[in-house]
Amino acid sequence: MASVTEPVEGRPGEFAYDVALSFAGEQRGYVERVAKALRSQGVRPFYDDYERVNLWGKDLYEHLDWIYQKAARYCVLFASADYARKVWTTHERRSAQARALQSYEEYVLPVRFDDTDIPGLRSTVGFIDLRSLSATKLADLIVEKLGPRVRHKFFPPEPDLLYSVFGAGSAEDQGAIEAVAHSFMQTLVRMTTEERRLVAHILAEGCRTQLPDNVHISLDIVRRDLGFTPSDVLERLTGMGSLGFDVEVRDDPDHGADDVLVVRWVDTVAYDDEFKVDFADARATEIAVRMLDVGSGDEGCSQCARNCVDSLDFSLLASSTSPR
Repeated sequence: MASVTEPVEGRPGEFAYDVALSFAGEQRGYVERVAKALRSQGVRPFYDDYERVNLWGKDLYEHLDWIYQKAARYCVLFASADYARKVWTTHERRSAQARALQSYEEYVLPVRFDDTDIPGLRSTVGFIDLRSLSATKLADLIVEKLGPRVRHKFFPPEPDLLYSVFGAGSAEDQGAIEAVAHSFMQTLVRMTTEERRLVAHILAEGCRTQLPDNVHISLDIVRRDLGFTPSDVLERLTGMGSLGFDVEVRDDPDHGADDVLVVRWVDTVAYDDEFKVDFADARATEIAVRMLDVGSGDEGCSQCARNCVDSLDFSLLASSTSPR
């Protein structure tokens, strides 16, 4: 399943893409492998085949100028004889070079299929020779060039570290876990920032002894930790019923509190696969809890869980996108 990361035009202080790929169609096969390898590592590439719906109906001359001049942190320019003679690659190159003129650091990262001179690309600019370099290795070099970065609204293509928490070895189990995890991610996307922080705090700090059924926590503890009144906490949680949250307050002397908040999350997605339906019904709350455990990088830490849901970055669910 594809990443849920989406480019957002105009987000202050953030590029819509980590890297824009500028290439001639004759080299599409190689570039597509690069783009696929980049996505598997959590990088947001601009690659035209990934943008068919987004490009549909747009003025491409104007939009591509924005892409190659403003929308990406870097532009990788795939130089070749085909690249030098194409009209659209010339447009992309000129937009990228206009950005480079205004930058205080490198922006155009040239890579070469051959020795063709590209107008405006000085011979003194460092480049990578692709004649003996695999697409996967080039993707690794791009990731290294990008360095540490903050992702937004990112779910990894294969959340293997989440699978391991559940001991899921079969493709059927993994598919069910991924489907529910994607659903919880989309649930978080639909929340306000305060709603996400409230849910993250409860799932991170709550007692897990009754998982997979529920997480429970002293209502007074939530009040003290977050500064919400008990009525405000309940109002916010009950207001998220359409997102699958079920909440009740009960007396539980065993937990040393008169009022205990009991929270469940139900996956509201209608699956065609009956196995996924049964799995979602039985394990949804537990999957949400473990996503925040693994995704925050520090089990049981509410601040790390809060940081995770603030950016909606679940890259730590996969070994391919986790720095650990």
